[in-house]
Amino acid sequence: MGRPLIGLLTDFGTRDYFVASLKGVILSINPEASIIDLTHDIPDYNLLAASVVLWACYKFFPTGTIFLGVVDPQVGTERRIILARSDKYSFIAPDNGLLTFVLNEEEVELYEIINKKYFLINHNSTFEARDKMAPACAWLSLGLPVNELGWPVSSVKMLDIQTPRIKNEEIEGQIIYQDKFGNLFTNINQRLIAEFLHRNSGGNLVLMAGKRKITEMVSSYAQTSGDKPFFLLNSLGLLEIALYQGSAASRLGLAPGDMIVLKKE
Repeated sequence: MGRPLIGLLTDFGTRDYFVASLKGVILSINPEASIIDLTHDIPDYNLLAASVVLWACYKFFPTGTIFLGVVDPQVGTERRIILARSDKYSFIAPDNGLLTFVLNEEEVELYEIINKKYFLINHNSTFEARDKMAPACAWLSLGLPVNELGWPVSSVKMLDIQTPRIKNEEIEGQIIYQDKFGNLFTNINQRLIAEFLHRNSGGNLVLMAGKRKITEMVSSYAQTSGDKPFFLLNSLGLLEIALYQGSAASRLGLAPGDMIVLKKE
């Protein structure tokens, strides 16, 4: 068995002491832990972005990896700290919807982390990622049984995201993420598009995004050199709206949460 691997995802940035404190706590408890930064550049308080980024990368990590996700606008309140465990991975996060996309894909056992014995402090804190969640990750990486950390729960909070669906002769979906280039990821996936095309032959796919109609579908970003937005299936198998060497988000005035429609014309 190799060194236990812990992946960190936060909205803390790297200029302050926050991320370093998490790593210090983990390594003080388990000096053999190996810590990977997924990202600390999640937009402030943006649970949807955090949920998408975690989902986009967790499955590429080795079996046994523990993920700590911290975007926590309600820190210090009565919101719970959750441990979700699948047959391959463990996830620790506030109970605020951050784990939504992972839980939509993984079969997990759910626990609320409550055992103060494994916290740095046993009272409310303005930095529970350091004082409660990081220690829980470290103890888990040492092989502590999950039932030592807390008790089972039957459900957790999920983000309110519309499930994409085929309705009449359209697919209704939603923009769920904007990357640093201004590309817009939707929750319409390759499987749903294939099902839609099987039902609806003839015509060309067009995408209605806000008040704009996007008519060009390509297979790669460089396939078009024009100055018009286009759409494609990205590396996650999701429908993405893009602009060659430009920001589709800025050009179209769209953002995560906006609704889109894919149809034939």
